[in-house]
Amino acid sequence: METLAGFYERTSEEKTESGFTVKVNLNAGHEVYEGHFVGKPVAPGAALTQMVLDEAIRLTDDEKRVTEFRQIKFLSVIDPTKVNQLVLEYDFKERNGVEMFICTGRSGETNYFKLNGIFG
Repeated sequence: METLAGFYERTSEEKTESGFTVKVNLNAGHEVYEGHFVGKPVAPGAALTQMVLDEAIRLTDDEKRVTEFRQIKFLSVIDPTKVNQLVLEYDFKERNGVEMFICTGRSGETNYFKLNGIFG
């Protein structure tokens, strides 16, 4: 379930050895940018986190729930008028009986964010 309807559109998905690669297009005209910031849009960290969460749940066929994020790092600002396509690389792992994932969001050679989530 996508909770930020219209914020992004999934354009492709590919299974990898340890997870998935999902390509998305950001909608620079989405209402979230009206207040973040007028005339100079920046993708809000909360909206990007929600996108990662929504896709992680979808990729697990809605069978898992993310109970916490252990790490959230925003590495570069995303201006959706300049960077409209992101590649989300999900790596699913199990460590010490804990199911988790790492998601890196990038465009070209630039990594924009990295999130580590725990399933519960």
